[in-house]
Amino acid sequence: MTVPTSDVSPEVTDLRHRRREIRRELARVRWWRRLVQARKDLAIAQLTDVQELERLGVDDAWEALAADAPTTSELAGAVWPEKRTATPTSVEALVSLDARLKSYEDRVGDNLEMVTAQMVRALGHERRVGPHGRGGDHG
Repeated sequence: MTVPTSDVSPEVTDLRHRRREIRRELARVRWWRRLVQARKDLAIAQLTDVQELERLGVDDAWEALAADAPTTSELAGAVWPEKRTATPTSVEALVSLDARLKSYEDRVGDNLEMVTAQMVRALGHERRVGPHGRGGDHG
């Protein structure tokens, strides 16, 4: 059974709005991550020297997750670079950028789970006390 929108508290309405915004942001981050991954794959494909690929240290770059989220201009510059030639340095930069995106995606995902849990608790509380706090058990 769903609670009609007009019967929910401002808290639930606010949580719904926050949850919707967080889900939108999570979708945006995931979209950028796919683009960055694709760009990295293209950059690696352009590299023909197998020995150079071994010197990239891609595994080491994944361990250094940055805490800050990349800016949109930084993401756009990585996905649509002015310089079209791939280098080991450009691949390392993409690996680093993706690590930052992953860290941010994890934080946004955790936030979404927290807000969802708060919304579920608030809806459960409203269901127990009834619309507009009148009390009573509705179950």
